[in-house]
Amino acid sequence: MDNWNLRNLRQDLSKFLELVSEYQIGDFNSLYNFLGKIDSLNSFEYEIKEIVFNLNKRISGTVPETLNKYKLSLDNTISLNKKDVALNDIVENYLFELNIDSYASTDDEDGEPYKNCWHLDKHIDSSEPKYTHPTYHFHFGGEYLEGIDTGGLSIFSSPRLPHPPMDVFLGFHFIISNFYSSKDYPFVNELKGNYDYQQIIKRAQERLWSPYFKAFDSKNTHQDFTMSNLFPLYIS
Repeated sequence: MDNWNLRNLRQDLSKFLELVSEYQIGDFNSLYNFLGKIDSLNSFEYEIKEIVFNLNKRISGTVPETLNKYKLSLDNTISLNKKDVALNDIVENYLFELNIDSYASTDDEDGEPYKNCWHLDKHIDSSEPKYTHPTYHFHFGGEYLEGIDTGGLSIFSSPRLPHPPMDVFLGFHFIISNFYSSKDYPFVNELKGNYDYQQIIKRAQERLWSPYFKAFDSKNTHQDFTMSNLFPLYIS
């Protein structure tokens, strides 16, 4: 449970912000605000919105090809339950949503953006799902896309792609690894090679990923993190 200790969270977040502040990545005011509130919390829980990442170079493979400026906004919520962590998922309430605004010109941020949205869900419905529904899964779309003109685009709620849960640290690591080209943004490899950064990410992995991946161990006795829950397509 030390991995879920508020003191450790405060130390990691403080060091993390110190590291990323060296680079012009985005607007992390919401993280600074949360850092100032940690000491008033009684348990490991947070709801952080608008962690903003800015990119000013085209992301390879983006359609339309004229898009060359992006604003990625990350929302993340985590709260814990009081169940036996050896047998149950300690995370109770969970939200990880990535909302993306893309612009066709670096000078046209006042225009209507092209929108994109991904969210990493936790399936908590006890009823039998109509489609394959891994416990944690990436899912394209969401409220951010509701009501927009999709033109000739069709959007499906499936497939739901299995993925381990992420917190603000793992979410940051995910974003800079998938949206920031290390060729165009030299800070990516520099930051990822930093010892303190690696230790923060490793502790986050130990919190959220180690219990998740133990589901694939034949000796696993966890009741929530099981093969059938995490990867329903698997036939034993």
